[in-house]
Amino acid sequence: MRRSVFLSLLLLLLLLPFIRAISASPIEDVCENVQDSYVDKEYCIRTLKSDLRSSKADAKGLGVIAAELTIAKATVIRSHINELLKNASNSYDRRRAEAALLIFSNVIPSLRWSADSIASKFYASAGAVLFVALDAASACVGVVELGDAADDYVNLTLLAQAITLHLR
Repeated sequence: MRRSVFLSLLLLLLLLPFIRAISASPIEDVCENVQDSYVDKEYCIRTLKSDLRSSKADAKGLGVIAAELTIAKATVIRSHINELLKNASNSYDRRRAEAALLIFSNVIPSLRWSADSIASKFYASAGAVLFVALDAASACVGVVELGDAADDYVNLTLLAQAITLHLR
């Protein structure tokens, strides 16, 4: 009797990693694999779960979702810059806002292209474009005030890039 209990427990311990691997959700799996890419695992999970589509997405779908979340944040930033431009009180502030607006107006189609490329499994190309898109916020920081939106954008872009690199 004791021997069968011992063997059962031993078998359970040996199979536990496989059971966990089978039951792990794609979100947890992806976030586990990207956490060494400047992305915190808990941030990754929380961010991806914030989109309802993620519950049914595979790893590629999660990459698309991360890219689309980045697009949404870039769009918010572009709207903020538009407001700065409308409210610019002098030509100096207007030119600064115009420069920032140019950057974010150009980055949004690039991010859209990246999302489409991830969906089409062109991961290397999408990753390269996401790498360049990462600089948009830092390019604007000295030009206009973006507040926490700049950090949010950088974190989302890093997440999308990390997932894309994981998919290769």
